[in-house]
Amino acid sequence: MRIILYTGKGGVGKTTVSAATAVRCAELGKKTVVMSTDPAHSLADSLDCKIGAKPKKISDNLTAEEINVNEELKKNWGRIQKYVTKFLKSRGFEDLVAEEFAVFPGMEELFSLLKLREYFENESYDVAIIDCAPTANTVRMLSMPDVIRWYMDRFFDIERRIVRTVRPIAERIVKVPLPTDDVYSSVEELFHKVEGMKEILTNPKNSSIRLVFNPEKMVIKESQRAYSYLNLFGFTVDAVIANRIYPAEIADSYFERWRAVQAKYLAEAKTIFDPLPMFMGKLFDREMVGLKLLHAFADNVFGDTDPSQVFYKEPPIKTKQTNERYMMSIHLPGTEKKDLNIWVLGEELIVEVSNYRRNILLPRSLAQTQIVEAKFEGDSLNITFGK
Repeated sequence: MRIILYTGKGGVGKTTVSAATAVRCAELGKKTVVMSTDPAHSLADSLDCKIGAKPKKISDNLTAEEINVNEELKKNWGRIQKYVTKFLKSRGFEDLVAEEFAVFPGMEELFSLLKLREYFENESYDVAIIDCAPTANTVRMLSMPDVIRWYMDRFFDIERRIVRTVRPIAERIVKVPLPTDDVYSSVEELFHKVEGMKEILTNPKNSSIRLVFNPEKMVIKESQRAYSYLNLFGFTVDAVIANRIYPAEIADSYFERWRAVQAKYLAEAKTIFDPLPMFMGKLFDREMVGLKLLHAFADNVFGDTDPSQVFYKEPPIKTKQTNERYMMSIHLPGTEKKDLNIWVLGEELIVEVSNYRRNILLPRSLAQTQIVEAKFEGDSLNITFGK
């Protein structure tokens, strides 16, 4: 199953692009589902029909679904959430505050994607189009599996054995509820689900992310940062879509300057995102809602191109051996040295880019080596390991 995730700064038109892509894929004879994981759903408005948490057939080959975030959260996090809430309340937190803190940032969107895993494993569709939340939420969501894996690898088994041993005595002394085996089983089950989802989404043969932006300075900069963060966590971006471009037929002196500004930023965007293909969609004279107008929008953006194909397959992180040294290359366009920190701790390479940190478990060949050199070459951070 081909999976395409669309994200971008709020208000750039990613839902319209997602819906139009799904319409075009369905017209090409591919069994397609378009799903919204954004808690503030607008997919139904774009398709101009009522949809909900269950798959609804929109037309031949096209199904749509707006994931119920609360339902997915309850199903996947409910037992753990009850324990965390109970623990926080025992430490003096008010009920509502405890319930709010029991859900970690990024989890709602992440659990929404678990439904996608079911479709993938059951081969329910040929193509799945995901209308994600705005960029910051999407990056946070996609980085969550690494956070969970780090906890599971480092502490889970040890913590579980300790708690099982001391629970009968500790709860009487400290008056704090300790997690039961059911809670630990839920954590373990959730980890395996999330880990499986990460493997699917980081496989460039099946899955890719596309960034939607408007030709404006702040929007392009945010998209560039998102591109770097996604690369850091191993997700392949295979295309970008510049949306709401003023067409030449707007023969008006007021918009002439705007067209010049947009032309300037489009040229910058091509340089920033090269070698990714960049598709462009014009600003229409109406809201592009409903199947007929979404068809016209897809024509404008993709022309005769099949939007379900993989446009770029190069992995964002590569490792190669040269003589007795190894080099890991991470594509981080737009990243400055002042925003970057790297170090090795045990068998992990830790990379910090601005507010995001990734712990990369080093392969055995690198685990016993040291960082000899780290430097930028073009848009790639090249880290050389040796003894």
